[in-house]
Amino acid sequence: LARRLAQNPRDTEGWMSVAFIKHFYSDDLGARDAYEYLNVVANDAALPFYNLANLYGYYLKEPAKAIPKYHAAIARDPVEVSYYIGFAEFYRDVMGDRDRAWEVLRMAEAKTPGSPTLWTTFAAFYQGDGTTAEAIRYYEKALSSSALGAGERAAIIAEVERLKR
Repeated sequence: LARRLAQNPRDTEGWMSVAFIKHFYSDDLGARDAYEYLNVVANDAALPFYNLANLYGYYLKEPAKAIPKYHAAIARDPVEVSYYIGFAEFYRDVMGDRDRAWEVLRMAEAKTPGSPTLWTTFAAFYQGDGTTAEAIRYYEKALSSSALGAGERAAIIAEVERLKR
């Protein structure tokens, strides 16, 4: 990998591998450096921004640096629902800011309508807020999607049944 990157320092896949390996072995500063480099040489790629946001928010405990990275990932790929979900979970879990988490989810809903993944996330957030009726409504919305696999469908049905009891 080192030889490959020495020959082509702009090899984005190579640098993604470096970041992954560094993080895997708990060298989060090394992973950060690899992602920061990718943010420069592959500035149009959303995933390195998103991964760096998670690294700053959860591992390096620098949440203020995570926020612009989440925004950058979403700006580069505004229809990737997982970026919104990760950003909302960051606000909820790391920042303790449920209002901001909901803002991000509403932004996702505007950009990715019809996403069963987003609907199940809404349901889970409503469950966390103790709003069972809304959780059920969003789980049932997800069930209306033909994109669900059999296992996903069964899990959602079981959760709806549990909530209705």
